[in-house]
Amino acid sequence: MSTDGTTGSSERDRVDLTRRKLVQVGGVGAGIAVSGCLGIFDEEEPEPETPEETETPTEEPEEEEPEEPTEQVAYGNCWICHHNCGQEVVVENDAITYLTGVDGHPRGSAGEGTEGTVCPKGQIQMDKVHDPARIKQPHVRRNGELEEVSWEEAFEYTAKRLEEFDEEHGAETFLDAGSWATTDVFRNLWRDLYGTPERIGRGIHVCAGPTFQSGSTMGVGSDNRFPDYQNSEYIIAWGRNVLETFAGQFEAKGIMTAFEENDATLVTIDPQHTETAQKSDKWLQIEPRTDGALALAMGHVIIEEGLYDEEFVEERTYGFDAYREAVADKTPEWAEEITGIDAEDIREIATGFAEAAPQAGITIWTGTAQYGNAWKASQSITALNGLVGNIDRPGGLRMWQGVPLANPFEEQGVDLPNNAAGETPALRKYEEYEEYPVRHTTGIAHNLVPEMVENGHINGIYCHYDNPLKDGNAEAWIEAIEEMDLVISVDAYWSGVSRMADVVFPEATQLEKDTLGTGTWSAYSEHSWITGSTAAVEPQWNTKPGFDIIVGIAEAMGWGEYFPWDSHEEYLNDKLSTLDLTLEDLEAGGDNYELVDEYGYEQWKNDDDWQFRFDIDGLDNFATAAEEAGMGTAPEWVPPGTYGDELSDDYPLELFDTRAVFFSHGGDQHNERMLDRNARRHGLEDEDYRGNYLVINPEDAAERGIETGDMVQVESETGDGELMAYVSERTKPGFVTMEYGFGEGSVQPDNEGMNSMKVHATQMDPISGQPDRHVAVDVESGGD
Repeated sequence: MSTDGTTGSSERDRVDLTRRKLVQVGGVGAGIAVSGCLGIFDEEEPEPETPEETETPTEEPEEEEPEEPTEQVAYGNCWICHHNCGQEVVVENDAITYLTGVDGHPRGSAGEGTEGTVCPKGQIQMDKVHDPARIKQPHVRRNGELEEVSWEEAFEYTAKRLEEFDEEHGAETFLDAGSWATTDVFRNLWRDLYGTPERIGRGIHVCAGPTFQSGSTMGVGSDNRFPDYQNSEYIIAWGRNVLETFAGQFEAKGIMTAFEENDATLVTIDPQHTETAQKSDKWLQIEPRTDGALALAMGHVIIEEGLYDEEFVEERTYGFDAYREAVADKTPEWAEEITGIDAEDIREIATGFAEAAPQAGITIWTGTAQYGNAWKASQSITALNGLVGNIDRPGGLRMWQGVPLANPFEEQGVDLPNNAAGETPALRKYEEYEEYPVRHTTGIAHNLVPEMVENGHINGIYCHYDNPLKDGNAEAWIEAIEEMDLVISVDAYWSGVSRMADVVFPEATQLEKDTLGTGTWSAYSEHSWITGSTAAVEPQWNTKPGFDIIVGIAEAMGWGEYFPWDSHEEYLNDKLSTLDLTLEDLEAGGDNYELVDEYGYEQWKNDDDWQFRFDIDGLDNFATAAEEAGMGTAPEWVPPGTYGDELSDDYPLELFDTRAVFFSHGGDQHNERMLDRNARRHGLEDEDYRGNYLVINPEDAAERGIETGDMVQVESETGDGELMAYVSERTKPGFVTMEYGFGEGSVQPDNEGMNSMKVHATQMDPISGQPDRHVAVDVESGGD
């Protein structure tokens, strides 16, 4: 239900949460020091390694005049978890020698006048620049084998294959899976020029679809995940380990600010003990997949005690009567039987949250979204915000605002076609998918792609820094990738997809390319903002930035006229033209961000028609999907197993895959330094194993004769895998977890560990299509 964490006291130690606890940790390369994350990794670092491959000279080289060192400061925006924490780097003789955070940065600090830091994932951006394990040269598949080619050959080969693909299958059957690129022009290439309507994104499809959709349908937007932390007096981290795995360091630091300035209360709701649980005033160890029951019971208490915001509910909400009816009999005692949480604890957090409102916020994300009955859970949790009237008020659920930028194509007078216009995605087009309610709310679902390939409705894919093999039904996806007629991969490292691809384009890493980030949620509650940087160093080896790769494909296809820019920097500067800024301007002031417009709270007061919707019966597509799925449109209790797995005698354990501070989106499991740190966290650094770990409760372990360090076999009804066990009370009996992004199909050269999605089939939330990552399994001792 949330990310992995460490064990310890359940009471908050505020001293541990101050910035004085942030540590300096060693990095790759002599003399490197990097600002740490939250100071929870006080451990000995490995000896620095040389970042480049070296050869032993066979003879004494001639003495040369030493080069005069050149040192300059450059900037970056960390993209490893795609949330743009600012980075300040020192470049010496074209090598990155130092990396730290940008002070005052919207995502990487607590705001103006505060220290900017980077977490372990941000630290290894420096490793990546000089990592000899990267893909260094374009490859194409000939006679069944990948072979190195020049960029010109790769582009020509790709153009030819795309033309042949269109003739044989139709461009509309090509799937664009490029949503993690640091440039947005991939959408223009595939949708506007090539003409495919098939696109799979990250947010709704594999990250937290129920969370995003519930916020949007209820009137508060998909940013309902992020309260106004620093102004809050009561924060509920619901299924989130927000002090360790965050969407920018501003989240953890915002909570720290709330502790220090508001004496805020922090409550964590999670079946697993985490860093956030350890620092909370109260930790509720909920039964997995029962969040909806807890939320309904909290609503019951708040209404029965007369603690809801009657004025807000009366004047600014829709469907309250349906909500009141839904919670009328959902007492804390009823919820105690389902959630395992004491009824008095439910009353305590319900009244505490309501009494602190509107300076009370709930942060949710994947933990309450990645299971089959999560749509109703997310709706019921989000409803609590409308009930207490914390919407867009200080300390509550903020309606964040972004920065509108210019359209570079319009700035250059480029009239882009829309060759996908009139094309219907296969999910909505063919009768084979009429049994899936999700077809009413989105154009594709991750778990259905293999079926579409089998039916001939998808025949190719473009993956840009993306690896769908770790996001759901891995076995079926592996077969689907093998079956596709054309697979194009853009990545910096070899993954399961790039190893099977027909074309592999080696992409420059984040510090080797120009970037621009805009955002909403940040440390600045009343400001929209932008952050950007030019490349800190030139692309290493024979790699290119993603923008150059997209433009290269377009030019080879004869579409060069639609991309008149000589560089990504020029393209991004056109975007910034509405603000009369350039990337160089952003870097000129000793940082790489700019606060733009200031906006106030209670923005809904400026819109007479705005309502918070408890009931979404007026949204026809969602109402139709809910009806087909057997749900109502108002909040209600949907038990685990209604959609997704039920536990059984054969498969009595519930598995969920978690996140760790060392790894993000399965993209850095190749990094030895992070793998070593993860092993040390589990006390297993002396083992010859660097995969992920199955966290299992001592009761379940003893029953199966399992001890920490044993290799174990995990099996579901549809698949199995092997990894090392870590026996710990931080997870409850009957609930086992593992870090995701490892094993077969991962970026680890030897595929060490277990791909958690090898035991997954087609389980998903029927409304959003979000893969249901809670799987019924059993675990046996023994392995190779």
